[in-house]
This record gives sequence, structure tokens and C-alpha cells, in this order.
Amino acid sequence: MVAYSFYLNDGRGEPSLIGILPERRKNRRRVTRKSIMKWGRLAAGSYVDPKSIYCIQVELEEELHS
Repeated sequence: MVAYSFYLNDGRGEPSLIGILPERRKNRRRVTRKSIMKWGRLAAGSYVDPKSIYCIQVELEEELHS
């Protein structure tokens, strides 16, 4: 499963993890850099400079339920 890890780089040390967003959209044409970063800005809050947020695409293992 594709997901995005969002980080805040405030310039004072190690970047801080904001959150992880799993990609659930079926239509891949709707997935854009702008739409992904919008969620990161919402999660970080309005007090954070949007230029200090970045994301990394990651692959998560899906858990199988028996």
C-alpha cells in the first residue's frame, strides 16, 4: 500500500514526523503533488510555514486478518 510520510523541517535539528497518510484513492489521475501536500499542511496546522513541510512516498505492508 502506498503512503506518504510528512515531516516538518524547522531548521533546529532532526525533522519531526507530522503523520502518515495512506493513499486510498482508486483513480490515480487524482493523485497530484498538490493534493498530497494539501493534507500535510492541514495536519501540520496553520502556524507552520508550508515551505518547511515535505513528504516521502513509502510502501506499507498490508496486514492480513484471518
